[in-house]
Amino acid sequence: MSHYSTISVNLDDEASIKAACNELDLKFRLNSKVKGYYGAGESCDIVIEIKDSPYEVGLRRNGKGGYDLIYDKFGGHVEKVLGKDCKKLVESATYHKVTKTARKLGYMIQRKDKTGGGIQVILSRAG
Repeated sequence: MSHYSTISVNLDDEASIKAACNELDLKFRLNSKVKGYYGAGESCDIVIEIKDSPYEVGLRRNGKGGYDLIYDKFGGHVEKVLGKDCKKLVESATYHKVTKTARKLGYMIQRKDKTGGGIQVILSRAG
């Protein structure tokens, strides 16, 4: 029996996903199978290993220019670390993409981690 779930997210930048993995102390690998309850399962473009967890998170291209998350929800192993629907991973990857784009446009970035979760990004220009 499969416990894998596919979740549509708005992630489309591999470098930002990799930066999020570094920030969250997760390992990143390409073109592999994601591990869940029965071991290796779904083939994915990106697989994220979670420290001290038997489960992993996969990202697979969705045909719309982005990725879908694929992971086994059984036992809550992934969500204990990354939150419901991998919210921490999605927020961090989004933050890294926004800051990369903002820097290219000449903005200065200030990050505030909100109590209870979430990231606030403040953009400003000098002068």
